[in-house]
Amino acid sequence: MLHIAIIEDSPKDRDELIGHIRRYQKEANQEIQIETFGRAEVFLENYKAVYDVIFMDIMLPGLNGMDAAQKLRKLDSEVALIFTTDLRQYALGGYKVGALDYFLKPVGYYDVKLRLERIAFLKASRLPSIVIHLPGTGDVAISSQDLYYVEVMDKELTYHTSKGVYRSRSVGLKKLEEDLEGHGFCRCSSSYLVNLRWCRELRDAAVNVAGDVLPVSRGMKQKFVTRLSEQMARSAMGM
Repeated sequence: MLHIAIIEDSPKDRDELIGHIRRYQKEANQEIQIETFGRAEVFLENYKAVYDVIFMDIMLPGLNGMDAAQKLRKLDSEVALIFTTDLRQYALGGYKVGALDYFLKPVGYYDVKLRLERIAFLKASRLPSIVIHLPGTGDVAISSQDLYYVEVMDKELTYHTSKGVYRSRSVGLKKLEEDLEGHGFCRCSSSYLVNLRWCRELRDAAVNVAGDVLPVSRGMKQKFVTRLSEQMARSAMGM
């Protein structure tokens, strides 16, 4: 399923885009959920990192699309962002905020179709994203590829990532381990779930993960070493 958000203050332009998406949905037999917003402030106020693609008008009342995109990227660095605009010169600046593309109005069906096909393909093939629920500030979405390791202490999870360190109590380490099964993660002890891609050195009872040295427990060492060897073999083959 694709989850799409449309931020557009023009009912005509909004309904036209929805029509294109529904046409693609029917032709591709793809399940799609659409949410619409007339103002970027409302969209960002209680943002949830659940979207696969966001279509955003640049010339919005209040907070414009460019400023909204800067705020969005602090909350979600992964979601595909596509600007819609009447003026080409505004659209070109969208790439500075990580926009996937921009569509000049009136938006054509085949532009929408080609982009949604690509996004659906990438969603099916990419590594899963991790949605971290931060108390009081909303959600942060991070690709599992950017996650170094997760540690648990007093039921609080600390996510060590290339984007920074985040703390949350929303899920347990066991549940997270189940969600990431088959994607290159393994426990090195009861307190640490490690992304094997970021392991740099294994020595005695410790492993270097992105510069941090973590303990490897005696009971989990055999499985961890086996999984790490398998991951290193896949990496050497370019997999």
